Amino acid sequence: MDLNRAINKLAAWSFYLLFILVPLILTPYNYELFEFNKMLAVYFFTVVVACLWLAKMVYQQKVIFRRTPFDWPILIFLISQIISTFLSLNPHTSVWGYYSRFHGGLLSTICYSILLYAYINLEIPTQKSLKIISATAAIVCLYGVAQHFGIDKHLWVQDVQNRVFSTLGQPNWLAAYLIAILPFSRWWLAPLILLTIYFTKSQSGYGATGVIITLFLINYLFKSKTIKAVLFAVLAAGAVFSAHRLNLITPYSQIKQAIEKEAQTRLGGSNSMLIRRVVWKGAIDVWKHYPIFGSGVETFAYSYYNFRPVEHNLLSEWDFLYNKAHNEYLNFLATTGAFGLAAHLILVIVFLKYLIQYSYPLALSFISILITNFFGFSVVPVALLFWLLPAMAYTANPHPKNPTRKYYSLNNNQAILICLIALAGLYLLYSIINLWRADKLFNYGHNYLKLNQVPQAVKLLEQAIKISPSEPLFRNEYAESLAQLAYLYHEQINHLKLGTEAARLSHSYEQQALNQANQVLQVNSVNLNFYKSRLKILLLLSNLNPVYLEQALETIQKAIALAPTDAKLYYNLGLIYNQINQPELAKQSLQKALELKPNYIQAQEKLNSLL
Repeated sequence: MDLNRAINKLAAWSFYLLFILVPLILTPYNYELFEFNKMLAVYFFTVVVACLWLAKMVYQQKVIFRRTPFDWPILIFLISQIISTFLSLNPHTSVWGYYSRFHGGLLSTICYSILLYAYINLEIPTQKSLKIISATAAIVCLYGVAQHFGIDKHLWVQDVQNRVFSTLGQPNWLAAYLIAILPFSRWWLAPLILLTIYFTKSQSGYGATGVIITLFLINYLFKSKTIKAVLFAVLAAGAVFSAHRLNLITPYSQIKQAIEKEAQTRLGGSNSMLIRRVVWKGAIDVWKHYPIFGSGVETFAYSYYNFRPVEHNLLSEWDFLYNKAHNEYLNFLATTGAFGLAAHLILVIVFLKYLIQYSYPLALSFISILITNFFGFSVVPVALLFWLLPAMAYTANPHPKNPTRKYYSLNNNQAILICLIALAGLYLLYSIINLWRADKLFNYGHNYLKLNQVPQAVKLLEQAIKISPSEPLFRNEYAESLAQLAYLYHEQINHLKLGTEAARLSHSYEQQALNQANQVLQVNSVNLNFYKSRLKILLLLSNLNPVYLEQALETIQKAIALAPTDAKLYYNLGLIYNQINQPELAKQSLQKALELKPNYIQAQEKLNSLL
């Protein structure tokens, strides 16, 4: 077989496998079952198609790069991401993305860009790609419907029968993915997609589906010239009703009153739109502090807590970690500033304009992504469509093809270059596999630690760090496990036979725990969770030596500087002050906790005990 033809076939099948595996892949072995594996699949196939693309250039002895209308917008967007990464609160996070997701980091954006251009320049067949995407969606839907009827209800903590998430991991993510496929799906698949979306009970999913079906009908009616005025009246009424149902009309000034009113009748969690509106308010405050380039790509989990609205303490999810703004555009605004958001919007406009001009069904798919991103954030399967739908529209339309000869000769220099490309690709693929292995070891260690199987946890976490020494999350968990091991050996000091050795080991693990915790904060000094972990370590080690209480006090004060509206931090500060016999300062801290969260029962009970 001609090498050129072989490369084209391998590239096409690499994309087909990407379209199949990204929505479907999940494993029970990782810290994050869904997004982590999907992102690694994107890394893996990006390396494969990039190597094939380079090999084709070497074989044809020319640069293969077709100019497109997307070039400048993509370049501007990449520049915005690079600048925000360079100026980031934590560049490590900005490059890789927030751990367990990875999607959204600079590396993921570069991968998506490479895939877009590889799809165009390697001339991947669009019709076959769309068929494979649709067939994969059918599998996702069938599993989602089966979930609704309880096929795997024993596997999940979540009420998966009530709100299905199939292989995507979250109902809103599943709905966003399926809505994007609906406009170009076959007639037999559309009812199955709509049924699965219904089973997600996703408000944003329902809204986006309604908009896409409406736009489809409008386009159809325009073409058939049978538009009626009543259609627009119904649409207008529907828009107002939807806005009312989603609480979009209520001004920000009434958020607190809305939360308090909702809390009086709350049976489960807070209303999702109330949660979003509080987080959105915080995102805007982050942007006001970092107006041009933002706090850094994917650093919302760090910057948000410095500007977290006090109203957040009144929500049912008041102590949850928010690593996204739950609005893609506000997330860009907060983390990459006005420049980043403007660059993203320019990219969106250029993509959308091209899709509307050349492929209306794919344009509807793209619009659905824009809608669901407004009420949430993109995940890997949806982001893949965001970047590749324009590429599919481009290749589906006739363009002048790159002139190629039917046969090419392969000389020794070309063969060596292709071998070098293959070796570099294999090295990168091995590195990606190691990322997966390290995460698996970390997850096992994390689970053993939760089960109080500390020696096993320490061993596994050590192995994870050896594979991926630059990941601070691994080191943070390792520090916690070492502190627990130090405490366990300390308890054996009074044992007649083990006393001396136990004391030596306890002191050794104590010092190692502190050293690891210090290294974590050297790598990432803006992650609130790392300060909380350090606090946990110091409080545990204070059983060995009370001097650590002073360090714990210093640590929690630094944490409060990062999250000044976190009521739980003030509550814990009060407990520490009480432990070091400073009752007045303990009372002040507990009173501050109650100011921030008036319904904080534990803080009120502790304060009452000190009065």
